[in-house]
Amino acid sequence: MRHSYLGSRRFGLAVCCLVLCAAARADGTLHSLWELHGKHNTVYLLGSIHVLRPGDYPLPKVVLDAYGRAKSVMMEINLEEIDSAQVQAQMLSSAMLPEGKTLPQILGTTRYARAETLAHALGIELSAFDAFAPWFVAEAISQMQLTALGFQPQSGVEMYFMERAHSDGKPLAGLETVHDQIALFEGMPLDAQADYLIASLEEAHDLPQQVDDMVRAWQRGDTTWFETQLRQELGRDPALYQSVLAVRNRKWIPRIEALLNDDKDYLIIVGTGHLVGRDSVVELLKADGIAAIQR
Repeated sequence: MRHSYLGSRRFGLAVCCLVLCAAARADGTLHSLWELHGKHNTVYLLGSIHVLRPGDYPLPKVVLDAYGRAKSVMMEINLEEIDSAQVQAQMLSSAMLPEGKTLPQILGTTRYARAETLAHALGIELSAFDAFAPWFVAEAISQMQLTALGFQPQSGVEMYFMERAHSDGKPLAGLETVHDQIALFEGMPLDAQADYLIASLEEAHDLPQQVDDMVRAWQRGDTTWFETQLRQELGRDPALYQSVLAVRNRKWIPRIEALLNDDKDYLIIVGTGHLVGRDSVVELLKADGIAAIQR
C-alpha cells in the first residue's frame, strides 16, 4: 500500500499530502512546519510526504531541531501497528473483493476495457488484480509507479522519524488507528471505487511531474500549491473531501489541543494536506483561538 500504510495518488494529496496564518508566505524561508504554544510547552505540526526518495534527505535543520526538542512523537497512525499479524490480515481482507465478485464484474465491460488499456500503457496486466477491490488496485498501481520513480515507503517522513524515535527512546503514538484508515476505503461504494480507479489510471501519465512538484512545494513550505491541488482533486467529490480530510481533522483537534496543557514538547506528523485549506487542522485551531506559526 502507498506510503507504507494507506492512501493513493489522489488521496495522497489529502492524506499526504497533505488555513494558514495571514503572515504565511510561500518562499524559501518557510517549511512545512508549524508551532503551537501552550503555557509551558510547544507542539510542532509537521506536514509530511509519506514516501520520499533517499536523495530528498537530509531534512531541514528547523525540522530536525523540532524533533530534538520533542519528548514524544505522534503520527496519523502508529506505524508500529502495521507489523502485527492481526492488522496485516485485516488489510488483506479489506483489499479483497467479496467472494463471488471480480474486478471485471464491478467495473463492467466498458470500464474494465478502459482500465485494462490504461494499465497496459503502464506495463501492468490488470487481470492480476481481478480479485481485489478497485480502491486497492488504484493504490497498488500508484505504488508501483512511485517505486519506479525512486520513491520508497521506508524513506518517507514518518518512517524516518519512527526509526529515530526508536533509537532515541521517544514514545510513539497515533491520532487514529489503522482500522480507522482502512474504514475510509471500505466505506466507499464499489461503483465509486470503480470510478476512482479509472480516474487514477487516467491521471497516471501526470504522476512523475506531479510528485516532483509536490516534493518541491513541500520543501519550500508552499501551502498555496497544496491547497490548489486539494481543491482540484477532492473538490470534485465533496463526500470524499469530508471523509478523507475534514472529518478526520475535526476528530484530531481535541487531542492536539489537550497536548498544549502539558509541560513537555511534542512533534505531530500528518500529511501536509491536513494542514492547508479552509478545513485544515491549522484553521480549526485558529477558530479555537490557537495560533499556528509557520516556520
